[in-house]
Amino acid sequence: MKHHYITLCCLSIILLLQGCSATQQHVLSALEPASVDLATNITKIGIINESSGGARSNYSNHLEQLLSQRDQHLEKEGVDAAMNGLFEELQKDQRFEDIQLITTSAINTEGMTLTQRIPWQKIKEVCDNHGVDAIFSLAYYEADTQLSLKKKKIEEQNMMRQMVKMPGHEITLETLIENGWRIYDPYNQEVIDELVFNRQITSKAQGTNPLYALESITDRRDVILEQSTEAGSNYGKRLLPQERELIRDYYVRGSKKFVAAKELVANGDWKAAAVLWRQETTNDKLKVQAKACYNMAFYNEMNGKYELAMAWAEKATDLSKTKATNQYLNALKERIDQQAIVQQQLQRSHLSASAAME
Repeated sequence: MKHHYITLCCLSIILLLQGCSATQQHVLSALEPASVDLATNITKIGIINESSGGARSNYSNHLEQLLSQRDQHLEKEGVDAAMNGLFEELQKDQRFEDIQLITTSAINTEGMTLTQRIPWQKIKEVCDNHGVDAIFSLAYYEADTQLSLKKKKIEEQNMMRQMVKMPGHEITLETLIENGWRIYDPYNQEVIDELVFNRQITSKAQGTNPLYALESITDRRDVILEQSTEAGSNYGKRLLPQERELIRDYYVRGSKKFVAAKELVANGDWKAAAVLWRQETTNDKLKVQAKACYNMAFYNEMNGKYELAMAWAEKATDLSKTKATNQYLNALKERIDQQAIVQQQLQRSHLSASAAME
């Protein structure tokens, strides 16, 4: 009872502080520059697999051996799914004239890691033989599964078609999918990018014996292949600007018009709220003017009018050099700089900002 009372008090204090706050927050959607920025002369891409899963040799029981054999086959399917995921994603990027899935004997590895790389001479040989400018490589792929088994009462239908409890087993498979990627630029002898994706999948099932329990797991393969395809696709998306969320503050207190504008915003009428903020930019009090200018900067940023937003933010800073105005001015400058890079990257891929954010 005492704990419940304390919790209610804390919630009341938080709500009270929020109600008295001079600002509120709003989330904006923005595009940030691509994580990987390829040179404009890279227009033909080769995709290779330099990963090679190793076979396990030590097993504590027959069930582990059976699972390991299945995982070896699943790894091969996972590799194909990951590479196809990357291939399909790169095909959407219109800057590329040619994209090839390459199988080559020039790459002979025994399970690479991100600390090992193919010699540049071999990479250049593959590029020359297939007429590509750069190599995207699945450097490492592994699906490692941990098995746990426990006895458990399970429900089964007897000969009388009645559900009865009987001795059984529950099996749990925890599969860690790891795949590492890299991009080779053979002519500058530069690894442009390296990245590792990790994803854990847990599967459970029951059966009258351990083998039946294992056979009852039917969706693990589909989930692993789906996640592998998604990993390849996500790596391809590193070449494009990505959507992110920006949290911005705006003032809701300081004059009656700020309070009225708050109510308009609550009803979704940002335009009418901006009219009131604009009126307060000529208020007799400099502090109110500064807040109004700050809000006008935020409003114009929200509508994609970055130059107007910058002009209002600079005016707010001139009127009141506070930590908040300085931070927002710097954040706005950074966004404008990034926006210029984003537009260049979108033009190369023949995409619009709206298409990239879909």
